[in-house]
Amino acid sequence: MRYLIPVSFIVLASSSIASAGVVDVVTFTNRNEWRDAATDPDMALFPATWEVLFRTDNMTNVPIVGGVASGGTDWSSWTATSSVSSPGGGMESTNTGIYSTPAGSSIILNFTDSAGEDGSGLRGIGGGFQFFDSEGVFVPGKIWLKLSNGTSIFRNFNSETAFAGFWLTDPTLTITGLTIEPAGTAAEENFVGIDTLYLGYAGVPAPGAITLLAAAGIVATRRRR
Repeated sequence: MRYLIPVSFIVLASSSIASAGVVDVVTFTNRNEWRDAATDPDMALFPATWEVLFRTDNMTNVPIVGGVASGGTDWSSWTATSSVSSPGGGMESTNTGIYSTPAGSSIILNFTDSAGEDGSGLRGIGGGFQFFDSEGVFVPGKIWLKLSNGTSIFRNFNSETAFAGFWLTDPTLTITGLTIEPAGTAAEENFVGIDTLYLGYAGVPAPGAITLLAAAGIVATRRRR
C-alpha cells in the first residue's frame, strides 16, 4: 500500500542551513507511520540496498550521575544534560522519563557512534517529547537536530502530539545530537521532557553487524523491492 505523508509534516531545512545546501528531513506525529516510512519502497527514503534497524529506549529510571543522564542502544548510546548546569540546574529521572530543571532549561542529547565507516548510521529519531508548564499543560516547544556536518535544523511544535519523529534522508549525513527546548513568549517558565526514545539506524552495516544486532534483539527489516 502506498503511504503518503501530509504536506505539513515535510520539512525542507534549507533556511536553517546557511552554507550546507538543502537538507531533507521528513517529520511525523505518528510512531507507526514513522517506522513504516523507512521501509516503504514508494517513499524511497533510502537506497534499496540499505538495511533499516530500530531500537526503543523506554527511558525508565534513567541513571543520572553528576547531572548527566545516559542510555541508548548497542550501536548508538547517548548522554543528556540540562542547558542550566548550576545552581539548581539538572534533570530529574522517573519511571516514565527524564525532565529538565529548572523552568526554562533545555535537554541536550548527544549520540556516540552515530555513524560507521561504511556510511551507515543514526538517521531516524522519534519519541514522546514533552513541553509543559508548571500545571502540566502543553505549551509550545522546539526540537533541534544536530547533524554530522556540524549544522543544526529545527522544528517548532505549536500543538500537542504524543509522538514526534524524524528521518534524515541525506545519505552523507547522520544525526549526532538533539535538543528539546521551551519556546514562545513564556519559555522561561516552562519545562521539557522525554518519556520514550526511538532510534532508527539506516545504511549498509559491516559484515556480521546484522547478526550481532539480531542477537541483541534488534529488529532488522530489509526494504521491499
